[in-house]
Amino acid sequence: MQAGVIDTVTTEIAEGEARIRLETADGLAVLTLCRPDKLNGWSWESTRQLGLLADRIRFDPSVRAVLLRAEGRAFCAGIDVTAPGGAITGGSAAERTRNYYEGIRWVHERFAVLARLPQPVVAAVQGYCLGFGFELALMADIRVAAEDAVFALPEARLGVAVDAGGDLRIAREAGAGWAKYLALTGRRIDAATAQRLNLVQLVVPGEELDSAARGLAAEIAANAPSRSRASSARSTPTRTPPCPPPSTASR
Repeated sequence: MQAGVIDTVTTEIAEGEARIRLETADGLAVLTLCRPDKLNGWSWESTRQLGLLADRIRFDPSVRAVLLRAEGRAFCAGIDVTAPGGAITGGSAAERTRNYYEGIRWVHERFAVLARLPQPVVAAVQGYCLGFGFELALMADIRVAAEDAVFALPEARLGVAVDAGGDLRIAREAGAGWAKYLALTGRRIDAATAQRLNLVQLVVPGEELDSAARGLAAEIAANAPSRSRASSARSTPTRTPPCPPPSTASR
């Protein structure tokens, strides 16, 4: 991680640099991952934009529900290793460790804004939903998956940690055994298995994903706001970010 890679000052998104797009209408906020050419790969900038847009939703009284979706053939295939600042850098081993720790702690803080939104969140998942993508989807209240969706935490195969609390959320929904199984093996599961494990609530044909997820989110938005917000109250699993060996790279 190089100095200046994480922009903690700018509150705008430069033209042509959007990783996530926000649209609001009729009580519904739609967050769309919009880098389909990169399989919506995640980056430091994606995290910054997620925090900014989630903050806008949080204080928008017109928004009663949120739809989290993605363009293209994948929801999110994990970290975009080609994005700026992908590797942990520093002048010494201690500095590299500190940079990793602070960077991941910053990611936790941005993700928490989405995970703790007062409005209910519905995620629509298609194709690859891996690593950070899987952890992002798990932050929603309800997940709708296309039949072709594939879920995994491949960190174990890359020699890095599950950083954003995805294993804890899996443990809460599916049990500790399945959380360990997925986190320790890196194996993939299909949409039907994810539904059986309570990680997905609805599986639909791919061509019906957008309409099914939008319809569900709109149905929630049409309900009384006080009831929707009370029902969406969810605890956010947290952990102290791990301190890796100095040579560890962000995935």
